Amino acid sequence: MERGEEIVNMNLEDNDNQIPKNLINIITFNVRATRTIGDDGIIPWVNIGRGNEEILNLVDADEIVISESEITISIEYPLEEPVSFVLNSESGFTRKQLLIEIREKYLAIAKAQDFDVNTVDLVSLDVYKTNVGQIELTLEVDV
Repeated sequence: MERGEEIVNMNLEDNDNQIPKNLINIITFNVRATRTIGDDGIIPWVNIGRGNEEILNLVDADEIVISESEITISIEYPLEEPVSFVLNSESGFTRKQLLIEIREKYLAIAKAQDFDVNTVDLVSLDVYKTNVGQIELTLEVDV
């Protein structure tokens, strides 16, 4: 029995860095097209390279989409090693704030790793809550 307990304990120790997550929300980014596209003129993504222009046409830009005051955002594409960063805001986060922060991080990473941000479209953010109550966001991108 002791040996079995050791294996269980060893497995628990190995999993300390892997906190289970539950998907609690998906935040979408819709932009009013400056040129007519489709019937409603709405594009269901934001191009990271044109983020400054698209912020002006972002649907529900000032809506608070995350009410928590601290979040962690992970960027995976097109990186070999994912990058995570923490944001804090006493009043929560709007689509506009999230887009600005993500775009700035992408621009810095692109400069350091030499890739073109104009090829990255942000479709949505998957919002997860860990079993210890932390909020983590992952990006759904299209290229």
